[in-house]
Amino acid sequence: MKKIFPLLLFIFCAPQLFAQHGSSFGLTYSISFPMGDLHDYTTKTSFRGFEMEYNYHIQPHISLGVETGWNTFYERVEKKTYTDGTASITGVQYRYTNAVPILATGRYIKTGSGKAEPFVGLGIGTLYVDRATDFGLYRISSDAWQFCVRPELGVILKSGRGVAGLISAKYYYAFDTDNLSGQPYLSLNIGLLWGE
Repeated sequence: MKKIFPLLLFIFCAPQLFAQHGSSFGLTYSISFPMGDLHDYTTKTSFRGFEMEYNYHIQPHISLGVETGWNTFYERVEKKTYTDGTASITGVQYRYTNAVPILATGRYIKTGSGKAEPFVGLGIGTLYVDRATDFGLYRISSDAWQFCVRPELGVILKSGRGVAGLISAKYYYAFDTDNLSGQPYLSLNIGLLWGE
């Protein structure tokens, strides 16, 4: 409980701290779909995710910012053989993948189009991936920092009260590293922007 309180305090106070004139703070719930090698490892859709973003508007229709979040993918796999290097283990598997993007972002927003303003965006940075496979008492795990490029399509739904709705789709394309292949996924997000 002691660790959760500071996180909740940050989530509730951050919008007021960051949403100054010419900037916005966003918090969204994410539903993510594994792609590529991540889908080969975990096929199930993730309903465990959130994202935070801060954007500074250098012009009314262009913003630069930062983004981070956390998505957890999980799947139980019936008795199967898992091979890691030269070791093979057979049994019921519990597969977990945690993905944390840390990106610099940019958006082009079509302003003046009423209460719904569509936008396109691009993010570049890193994706931290922690993958673990549990077999009873045993765990095989690996992690990596992967270079990541993330295109985005979305819409901002203005309310006129300093708070706006946000709906977006993001594709996180991660590149291979020496110990883990790229772990791409598609994320659908819905949430709020303060300061729009």
